[in-house]
Amino acid sequence: KLNATYKISDDALIYATWSRGFRPGGVNRRGSLPPYGADELDNYEFGWKYGANGFHVNGAVYQEDWNNIQLSFLGANGLSEVRNAGIARIRGIELDIGYRSGGFSFGTGASYNEAEIRRDFCAIANPQFDCTTPGNALLAAAGSRLPVTPKFKGNAVARYEFPLGGWDGHVQFAANRTSGRRSDLRPVQNAIKGNLGGYTTADFSIGVKQDDA
Repeated sequence: KLNATYKISDDALIYATWSRGFRPGGVNRRGSLPPYGADELDNYEFGWKYGANGFHVNGAVYQEDWNNIQLSFLGANGLSEVRNAGIARIRGIELDIGYRSGGFSFGTGASYNEAEIRRDFCAIANPQFDCTTPGNALLAAAGSRLPVTPKFKGNAVARYEFPLGGWDGHVQFAANRTSGRRSDLRPVQNAIKGNLGGYTTADFSIGVKQDDA
């Protein structure tokens, strides 16, 4: 990991980060399947942080290049199988905004991601990503969205804290939103299983506490 930071003022800074990580390969549970190789991810990120007078805003834009990506599928007899699916790219932006004054605080955050494979995913993997080789088949075309990866996620929390007869009281409201996602990279299987629907959750709480000295 490499990181460079520039402090614009006492309240603001910008940064740039490059990092690389990997997951080791392994052996599939069903012996008739070949083992899968390690995958590797490079992350390029530019971000900013600002905070003053109880207010803060943090954000980042990023790109992740994912090579030899490992994907898990449900195979025969209910056994999952892991395959290397070539190259994927994720581009996104995230934002975090908050404010606090006295006993009141409010925070909201959101992220947007475009996540897709960059090469054809073939039934029989080869270095050229050529799905027309003998006995081969195209399972997912380049540009297909990665599964279980929502384009949008967001949340918001508002909280008010106040004294209550020697106790600390609070009321809080929170909400979260996650957009729909593919259930499978492969279009045929995704059509059978269907997309994972988007959902919103919300909750309200009220409470008191006392910290003994």
